[in-house]
Amino acid sequence: MTDGFVLGVDLGTSHTVAMLRWPDGRTRPLLFDGQPLLPSAGYLDTTGRLHVGRDAVRLGQAEPGRLEPNPKRHVDAETVLLGGAEVPTADLLAALLGAVAREAVAATGFLPPAVLTYPAAWGSRRRSVLTTALARAGWPSTTRLVAEPIAAARYFADVLRRPVPVGSALAVFDFGGGTLDIAVVRNEGVTPQGQPRFAVAASGGVDDLGGLDLDAALVAHLGTTLEKDEPAAWAALTEPVTLAQWRARRQFWEDVRGAKEMLSRTALAPVPVPGVEQAVRLTREEFEAAAGPLLRRGVAEAGSVLRAAGLDPADLAGLFLVGGSSRVPLVARLLHSELGIAPTVLEQPELPVAEGAIIASAAPSSDAAPAPAAGAAPAAAVAAEAARTPAEPMRAAAVPPATDTMAPGGQPEAVAPAPPASGNGAAPPVARPAGDQPNYAEPVDPWATGEAAAFGNAGGPVLHPVSGAPHSHTPADPVSPPAAPWLASTQPEPAPKLPAYRRKGLWIVAAGTVAVLGIAATAVVRFWPGYPALDYRPLTDEHRIKPVAPISSAFNATALRGGRAYFASADDKGTLGVVAAATDSGEKAWSSVEAGTAARWEHFFTLPDAVVAITDTDSVTSTRRMVLLDPGKGGKLWDRTVGRDDGLVFAGDKVVLVDRTENRLVGLEVGDQGKVGWEHKSPKSEYGTTTTKVIVATTEADLDGPATGAGVPFAEPLDDDDRIVQIGADRSAQVIDASTGDVSAGPRQSVADPDDEVVAHNGRLVVSESGDSHRLVAYDLAKLDEPRVLYTAPNANTRFDHLTACGADRICVVETTASDAKTAQVVAVDATGKGTVWRRTVADVNGLVPVGEAVLATRNTSPEQTSLLDADGRVAWTRGGVVGRLDGGNMLQFSKALSTSADDPGLAGEHLGDDPVPLGSLDGVRSSTCSWDASHLACVADEDFVIQRFAG
Repeated sequence: MTDGFVLGVDLGTSHTVAMLRWPDGRTRPLLFDGQPLLPSAGYLDTTGRLHVGRDAVRLGQAEPGRLEPNPKRHVDAETVLLGGAEVPTADLLAALLGAVAREAVAATGFLPPAVLTYPAAWGSRRRSVLTTALARAGWPSTTRLVAEPIAAARYFADVLRRPVPVGSALAVFDFGGGTLDIAVVRNEGVTPQGQPRFAVAASGGVDDLGGLDLDAALVAHLGTTLEKDEPAAWAALTEPVTLAQWRARRQFWEDVRGAKEMLSRTALAPVPVPGVEQAVRLTREEFEAAAGPLLRRGVAEAGSVLRAAGLDPADLAGLFLVGGSSRVPLVARLLHSELGIAPTVLEQPELPVAEGAIIASAAPSSDAAPAPAAGAAPAAAVAAEAARTPAEPMRAAAVPPATDTMAPGGQPEAVAPAPPASGNGAAPPVARPAGDQPNYAEPVDPWATGEAAAFGNAGGPVLHPVSGAPHSHTPADPVSPPAAPWLASTQPEPAPKLPAYRRKGLWIVAAGTVAVLGIAATAVVRFWPGYPALDYRPLTDEHRIKPVAPISSAFNATALRGGRAYFASADDKGTLGVVAAATDSGEKAWSSVEAGTAARWEHFFTLPDAVVAITDTDSVTSTRRMVLLDPGKGGKLWDRTVGRDDGLVFAGDKVVLVDRTENRLVGLEVGDQGKVGWEHKSPKSEYGTTTTKVIVATTEADLDGPATGAGVPFAEPLDDDDRIVQIGADRSAQVIDASTGDVSAGPRQSVADPDDEVVAHNGRLVVSESGDSHRLVAYDLAKLDEPRVLYTAPNANTRFDHLTACGADRICVVETTASDAKTAQVVAVDATGKGTVWRRTVADVNGLVPVGEAVLATRNTSPEQTSLLDADGRVAWTRGGVVGRLDGGNMLQFSKALSTSADDPGLAGEHLGDDPVPLGSLDGVRSSTCSWDASHLACVADEDFVIQRFAG
């Protein structure tokens, strides 16, 4: 399970998380409706179909009696009563696993080898419910089970790189939505591979203590006032009779939970109360007073588990907090004060268990074991047929080979691969596992049968089966025809994983895909930027470049800078071959293999004076290698090994290493063999943490050049502003000249936390302040003196995301209310302090890309859409496909999702305010590898590299 895809699943009480490790070692969460957390809810509609996740929650608002939000809490019960029908608990869990399987298949083409976690305190009977659910979901019987604290310990040791010496122990405090699980995990030795061998020394917990119980405590606290001041409203919430009252009750609890989460970040949160005019205001002090007794129960249980393991708190190598409820600040404070050990808690504590399960799957047998068979589960890599819908067939582009699995009797049983998919792309029929199973109805449209039926039964309005709005017979709004034939609506393709892109700032894996959509056109809005239309022309002057290393599936990338295209390919042995060629003539300038060999390569980009290649993390050394080649001749300039968590920033003539092992910034000379030019220690917080963020100061030139669909520049200048800004763990900010290492401003205290959104642009540092202020402020980069308030949110329940410079003196941000993506508004603010320029409601925005003073807003829809907002904030159009920036007034549009396989997307050029100009179709290129400047496109094909002209 160490060489290919591996899926780790943490099936939680309130949410389910699935992490997918790719063959190149990258680990990313599967997204469900754009989110990494899948609600573990199940809903049985009137036709007998089980819905899960957000669909279940939404449908349950219509008929709460058909919804079970936390099926894992019923693991000891054979069945759960939903809408008068008894549904086996294992079937509810199987439906969730089917949803996970569908997303995994969509990402990889098949269901990868998987490992599923369970609470350490669960006995064999409870674990058998999981194995039954796996079998009924159609997962292979080779799926492994691993205890949750073992998975958490693996993440603690391998990802966080926190030492747990042999004989020492780690305490895992898993505080989720429905339960609190506590375990002590001991390192019992070292494997031949040098990894710790973990085992659970003691476990315990509180089954009736979780985030849901904190919600209940808050509701009870609010009731002490509401029962006296608003008796009618409180009675309707506590003793609902009508369907509307049941929905109001559920919404009230949702709002209470939202306030609880907000109080983890701020000191005050509003709670709307149905039937009451004014929202009730909750303070953090009130929340902690209500939740304190419950949390002290949890702390006391932690002490009991430690004693059962024969340990004192001082003996522990660490205390690791996981689970969504562990982010409540009082949890860490009470544990620290009572046990005397500072806990480790992450920004997203829901994810480590699932990722740790992947690591544990390759660990010794004490960590993970195959799930015992529960009926003959098929080994074909597909999800359960009962979890599929006709509208969303599972894709089976690839099927794992036959494997030996354990039959129910314990003997190996050869399992044949599934038959190939039919010609229409649908998955083949799959036999359900043997066993006594209910015959649920075939899946149908949820709105047509679920919520709509619920409303009809309740005497409410009939809802439209798609929009959910009250049905009317008004003719549909007319839709403008596509501007070009290839922009017409097509069937969505699988969204492939895109490679990491290159940027001036910290290098990260930029995972994300865009699917195909037709135009959802509005009236054309005319606006004329300061950039003239490019001289678009049909694709021509195709040049074919022979690779120096044979093209394989291992790694392929391109880059353009200064009239030259650079191509990289890694052969099956990991040797990286780099070729440079002139974009206008296709004449090869040089080829080189001096970057060397690596198990996996991940990044490839250019600097003004170097071509840079970076490997993925080495699984043995936990390091990466950065290699710089001479752009003129291809010889190796120098290389350097960096840690897996280190960052690299490029500014001026330096590579700035953000060394998180030795807690320092190091300026490395690009042109002098990587010589250390300067060094600064990273500031510490009062608790000794050294978390730091480093951003690069940008100018208009950085935002007006060619960039990917995610807004990542291909070849931005590095000498337009040499400054970087460091945000320290002590909330300080200082401005450093990257070329000299001199601190030009600061450090100034109380500016921002390292996880706050900040932008350094056109001489200003703009901060989206966390806490209670809900405002954007700007500091002068030259002085870091008193900030100027640029914008204050209209209410205390506002969230800012995707802070982006969108012009010389403009900052754009996405503003949502109560973190509801449907309320999203894009707000443009004058950076000089003149107030709001414009605001526009654009639901489900998940990214902003400036094009001059216009903005491309990518949207988290299915398939994904992009809306263009002009300089005045008007929506010019909404389209599918991929839209990349060429300059401050021109864009390049691909007709379909970028692909890692050979494909033929249509291409069009567009000047802001004008109609698209069809350029023709690419032929047989891996479009996800393409790079472009304002006139040429460079891509990797199946056997060679391609350069084509599209403008100029």
